[in-house]
Amino acid sequence: MKALTIKNFKTAPTLDLNAPNPIPDSQFDTLINVLAAPIENFDKANASGRHYSSSYWHPAFPSIPGASGIGRRIDNGKLVAFPARTLKPQFGSFAEQTVANSNLLLEIPEDTDIYASTAAASSLLTSVAPLQFSLEMKPGNTVLINGATGFAGQLAIQAAKSLGAAEIIGTGRNPERLAMLKDLGATQTISLANDDKTISKNLNNMHIQGDLIILDYLWGHPIELILKAIVPKSLDMKRATSLVSIGAIAEQEISLPSAALRTSGLQIIGMQTPKVMQNQRAVYQAVWQLLGTGKIKADVKTISLEEAAANIDWQSPVPSGVRTVIKIK
Repeated sequence: MKALTIKNFKTAPTLDLNAPNPIPDSQFDTLINVLAAPIENFDKANASGRHYSSSYWHPAFPSIPGASGIGRRIDNGKLVAFPARTLKPQFGSFAEQTVANSNLLLEIPEDTDIYASTAAASSLLTSVAPLQFSLEMKPGNTVLINGATGFAGQLAIQAAKSLGAAEIIGTGRNPERLAMLKDLGATQTISLANDDKTISKNLNNMHIQGDLIILDYLWGHPIELILKAIVPKSLDMKRATSLVSIGAIAEQEISLPSAALRTSGLQIIGMQTPKVMQNQRAVYQAVWQLLGTGKIKADVKTISLEEAAANIDWQSPVPSGVRTVIKIK
């Protein structure tokens, strides 16, 4: 079969016209003809050995990258979505065929916009999982998306809106995309392209209603400024504050002021929590239920396996604001 394969963690994926077909086993029991697969930062990091789970997904070489996508079951012809952690290691979605755990597959409607849904599903999960499951956000709270001009950040604004957030604050550097955020549901925007003094002033002037949830796609200096801004000016603790660490596009490390923890009621969690891991199928269903409303907007670019092998820079982060999907069938 045709597939993108890696020979090691040092070289980029190449096109293999005769890659071995996957073989089902007791855990990964369902063969799938792949129709579309998104290229995520997760896939790039895994394929280059930079992710902590790289050796799990690529235990031997050659190996096929790609964590998620949409395809048709070979046994019954049903159109299905296969989220991350569904596929057999070494047999990812950047191929004509893959093999999955049938218990985690989601049957989806035949009229699904395959490419837009494939592009949005994994990124939408990064906000739906913490908001709806880890934190069980109630309507009337405030959600701040740090890095809202990126692809996942734009989807996070729409997820927060769908869950009834009273205030949705988006931060980002790209002025054109920042200006578009209110059309997606943001009620306030803050530019990270300004100097620290201006950014801090704008953060201090944020209107926060109810509890505050921060979905952070950037980490580094931007989140340092936000954490300083949420330190209250008195001992009157008015709200609970939760910070969800999702990405680290800006920097890998931060300086965390003790006052942000002591006096703001701040709790810090990762995107993957026990609640999320124990309810994987429910999380996936929530994502696809939201996609099924037809209200989620996402910028998508489709390419072939050949174009992915020739034109994708596998060492650089995926382009901000748009998601590339490999169109396989």
